Amino acid sequence: AGSGAFFSTSRELLEPLVLMHDSLQECGDGFIARGGLRDLIRRVQSFGLFLVKLDVRQESGRHEEVMDAITSHLGLGSYSSWAEATKLQWLTNELLSKRPLVGGSAAFTCSPEVREVLDTFATIARVGPEPFGAYVISMTTSPSDVLAVHLLQKEMGCRRHLRVAPLFETKQDLTNAPGTMQTLYRNEWYRQHFGTVGPDYQEVMLGYSDSAKDAGRLTSAWELYKAQEVRHEYECGSMYVHE
Repeated sequence: AGSGAFFSTSRELLEPLVLMHDSLQECGDGFIARGGLRDLIRRVQSFGLFLVKLDVRQESGRHEEVMDAITSHLGLGSYSSWAEATKLQWLTNELLSKRPLVGGSAAFTCSPEVREVLDTFATIARVGPEPFGAYVISMTTSPSDVLAVHLLQKEMGCRRHLRVAPLFETKQDLTNAPGTMQTLYRNEWYRQHFGTVGPDYQEVMLGYSDSAKDAGRLTSAWELYKAQEVRHEYECGSMYVHE
């Protein structure tokens, strides 16, 4: 159990605790097993090693800066100048490919802003997914915003991706949200990825404050309502989070 010096997951910690519990029961010392040891097992099962999960949040434009730095480094041109269809095709091809793009954040020179984003993904990969909830993309405008985050997780070595929750905030983004999600559900890689991130549903976040400031409260409420009423023909469910 454990990696040697420490326990990195709740499962690793539970293994010796459950082993001790079962051994005590088999030896006729069940009264000991049912005391503090069982209480500790229940706490680990309920709270894990981290008590609560932490969502990670970053603005979509910061991810685009990172992708732009990567494509420029590879001699592919400026990612930010590509059409959406070109971005989607390239991101999908790279997600389906087994080879790395640049081999980690230390493999190329970039700005401090790009390095900060890459270091965040490197930390997620190093720590593992257990302490984290969703990766929230604020100001999501297009399907490529979501695929870019998954590609960055892959590139930085995340063996199990965090689920990615797009946050639609402006009136235009709320209006486009159903089409954005439909495009993702039709995507070859995205359609199959739910089994790799844990939940078999899509988490979608809808922004109240920015859409109300952008278009007024009444229009904002109507666009929020319409965004939630759209149904799709694919098997994954949707969970809407109001922000």
